[in-house]
Amino acid sequence: MKIKFLGTSAGWPLPRLGCQDKICSSTDPKDTRTRSQAIVNDKLLLDIGPDTYQHLKTPGLDPTKTKYAAISHEHPDHTFGLWDLGHIYNSEKIKVILNEETYRKIKKLFFYKEYEILILKDGQKIIVDGLELSLLRVNHTTSSFGVSIKEKTKRLFWAPDFKALPSATQEELSGADLIAMDGSELNIKSRNHQTIKEGISLGKTLKAKKIYFTHIGHRTLPHRELEGYVQREGANFQVAYDGQEIEI
Repeated sequence: MKIKFLGTSAGWPLPRLGCQDKICSSTDPKDTRTRSQAIVNDKLLLDIGPDTYQHLKTPGLDPTKTKYAAISHEHPDHTFGLWDLGHIYNSEKIKVILNEETYRKIKKLFFYKEYEILILKDGQKIIVDGLELSLLRVNHTTSSFGVSIKEKTKRLFWAPDFKALPSATQEELSGADLIAMDGSELNIKSRNHQTIKEGISLGKTLKAKKIYFTHIGHRTLPHRELEGYVQREGANFQVAYDGQEIEI
């Protein structure tokens, strides 16, 4: 399974406009981040944020090969690229996968009939291009989910926004090959997001083979420092950056 991180910022990109702190004045290209999005096997988009158009222009990507897109929850940084995604020339109608609760909150964003909408219930599984996909509930909004993807023996869990994982979701994920999880905060607690420190503890509990923090927020650290911070806890902890491609 091939995963490409197209964007890795939280709800607002980095650097922030007008800011001159350590992150925003960094010359490291890894500190330039767009809204969190990934693509699996060049066919399945994970979330459809407002940077989708630019992301699909990434060298080496063919946007006409995009067949599916899964939405984790209703927030604008995960849905406002729907307008652009429906206007890819020479492309078949893209199948958008989301939970029924999430769909009820954003159905007005589906302006025309450019999409085939696939509504999933909690834990329901479907097969798309050899990938087994399901949506597992996470604690962020009342209609937020992580995207579980299996290919043969390999498993990826995409969960860019959450405060905590319900016990049923944790049980399902034990020993996952890769979890891309919320990195919005370093150690400042917020109402809807875990801290990276909490994510490290969770990763150890889940015994995940690899943890990649994404959805990196402004109250964290420059990439190099943040990577050093998480890797002191183990080589399996990583900080994703825009354009990074990995295989599991």
